[in-house]
Amino acid sequence: MKLKIVYFGASLAGKSTTVKKLYELLKVKGIAKGEFVSMETDEKRTLFVEMFLSSITIDGQTFEMKILTTPGQFRLHPLRKAIVQGVDGLVFVVDSHREREKINFLVMRETAAVLKEQGFDLYKLPVVVQYNKRDLPEALPVDELEPVCNPWGTRFVESVATEGIGVLESFSSIVKKVLSNYAEKGSV
Repeated sequence: MKLKIVYFGASLAGKSTTVKKLYELLKVKGIAKGEFVSMETDEKRTLFVEMFLSSITIDGQTFEMKILTTPGQFRLHPLRKAIVQGVDGLVFVVDSHREREKINFLVMRETAAVLKEQGFDLYKLPVVVQYNKRDLPEALPVDELEPVCNPWGTRFVESVATEGIGVLESFSSIVKKVLSNYAEKGSV
């Protein structure tokens, strides 16, 4: 079975840093397959990051996972549409900085619209919220971020992606949610 996990969020929220750190952590464990691939714009901003993981066997079932990030820039909306096509689970990477609260919400709303166009309901997909940049002095308290950035009331993980803090936790949480979702449908 092949699974597609997409990390989405505002520009500069830490999606690429999270996925790159995840790749490094999984490579050490012998789980990551292939090289880390990142495509950037001329301004050195990420278009998308793609990483493949080797087959993972859980309870006798083998899974291959494809990990992608969406670009944060609104001008790359068409690329976001292509990346979320066929998604199995989402990790919403939230920039915890006080000044980024509104942009986090706008990206979530825009992602919901993109998914709706493709026949998905953002509120029915497996989602994990990753509150990134928790080490910043300007980071909003999680209880202030929750009403705006976690309308699902889903599991959240606090992270500092540059240090790898919370990266594996958010990944394992989304994998568990995706597999649970498939199990409920009788697909696993």
